[in-house]
Amino acid sequence: MMFNVLVVDDESVQREGIKDLISQYRFPFQVLEAENGMSAERILVENAIDILITDVRMPLMDGLALSKQARKMQQDLKIVICSGYDEFEYARSAIRLGVVNYLLKPLVREEFLEVMEDITQISPYGGDYQQESLESKVILQVKDYVKDHYQRDISLSDAAHDVYLSPGYLSILFKKETGENFSKYLTDYRLRRASHLLQNSNMKVNDIAVAVGIDNHSYFAKLFKSKFGVSPIQYRECGVLHDRVDQEQVQ
Repeated sequence: MMFNVLVVDDESVQREGIKDLISQYRFPFQVLEAENGMSAERILVENAIDILITDVRMPLMDGLALSKQARKMQQDLKIVICSGYDEFEYARSAIRLGVVNYLLKPLVREEFLEVMEDITQISPYGGDYQQESLESKVILQVKDYVKDHYQRDISLSDAAHDVYLSPGYLSILFKKETGENFSKYLTDYRLRRASHLLQNSNMKVNDIAVAVGIDNHSYFAKLFKSKFGVSPIQYRECGVLHDRVDQEQVQ
């Protein structure tokens, strides 16, 4: 079953963010969009819409006025309001209008997914969805993010933003799934890359440190020795512990 979804927000980046979530998790949604309430009203006249996702504060017609009009036009419409304003009056008005949920911006991905599942009774990825499966996919995405960006100054917050999660939630999830925290995983990945470069390039040790995202050379040497038991120079000269490096994880 395909659902017609109308996304209304005067900020294009917000509309794109919602569309990305819908696309990423393969909900069977046909998405229409509008930049204000009046444009959305015209779309509602011409199209049968199953789900309306709207911002509150917009020019010409705000989200609450739009919700009121939309409810008159299509009585079975499911309405979700996304707002950056955590104000009781907005929420109370939304409840009176029969809004099914009131989400705060920036959207927390797991909350958005929960609302969409509740409305449609359809799980992400086309059904047969298990929470463990989704969590594993998220961790794989985070690991891919590290692989693609470890040379830069990245943090847990950057990775969380990439997968549409709050840093706190990702921190808990990452530790649960991998048994280690994000910062340790990132550091270990950088050191594995460094060991690979020490064995397979003529780069200077200081240049290798920078290449793997660690600008402080003495700190790099300290981390490296803590992990491998020898200094970077000793590792290169003697090949000590080379067989302990998991080359599959490095590449």
